[in-house]
Amino acid sequence: MHVFNHKERHLESVMNQYGSSIVKLAYSYVKDFNVAEDISQEVFVSYFKNLDSFRGESSVKTYLYRIAINNCKDYLKSWNYRRVQLSEMFGSVIADPKITPEHALLEKEQQNDLADHVLALPLKYREVVFLFYYEELSMKDISSFLQLNLSTVKTRLSRGKELLRMRYMEGGKGND
Repeated sequence: MHVFNHKERHLESVMNQYGSSIVKLAYSYVKDFNVAEDISQEVFVSYFKNLDSFRGESSVKTYLYRIAINNCKDYLKSWNYRRVQLSEMFGSVIADPKITPEHALLEKEQQNDLADHVLALPLKYREVVFLFYYEELSMKDISSFLQLNLSTVKTRLSRGKELLRMRYMEGGKGND
């Protein structure tokens, strides 16, 4: 019983530390907050079930991200993926008394516009762009998480940025 309580405390600590990052990562793949939360729960259940066999060859974060990415890719292959609806990406703009409501709305529209453009990228570019810019991971860490060569990560990041630039040039920001 004592071991189980230790495992539960460890899981709670890991969930507190990485929970929101896993949800954001999952959301970048599935584009549905509820599904991202479900996948996040599955990640932690899987981690808890396999905790005794975790050898520590990678960091806990790397291990969780790999589970999350694999679960997201499985979801994207499933029939549920066809029902995906775009929801808000990362919450609302933080209230600041110095920011006028108009400024906050404009900033939120710009963030949503960028999020829409990122989410519209093909998955192989979207995942690298998300991990680099939103999760602020190094290219080496991204290479490890996605199990890709470092040169492949660099190429995908470069092409993803170029696609975003072209989409902004074509569609512009805030088109009516």
